[in-house]
Amino acid sequence: SGGDGEIPKLPPPDPSNSDIPTIKLGETIRFEEWGPIILNTDGTTRRIENWDQLTEKEKQVTWRRISKRNEERRLILLEQQQQQQQGRTQED
Repeated sequence: SGGDGEIPKLPPPDPSNSDIPTIKLGETIRFEEWGPIILNTDGTTRRIENWDQLTEKEKQVTWRRISKRNEERRLILLEQQQQQQQGRTQED
């Protein structure tokens, strides 16, 4: 765009497309049909690619396992963060 410094903008959403969820201030939206979010050991997240292909039983087992593992990882990440903060405080 000729370097005029203007930042390109996304086009407005198509109101006739009902596949795109919308949310207004103060509302909540649930993403359970997309499956659980996996918390990786480094704190990044990802999704299960084939969630829509799993059976209901597989989904239940997966939710349970990932929920437990995510909580364990979350606690480890929080502990690591606290240790880093304490280390910075001691250096000051």
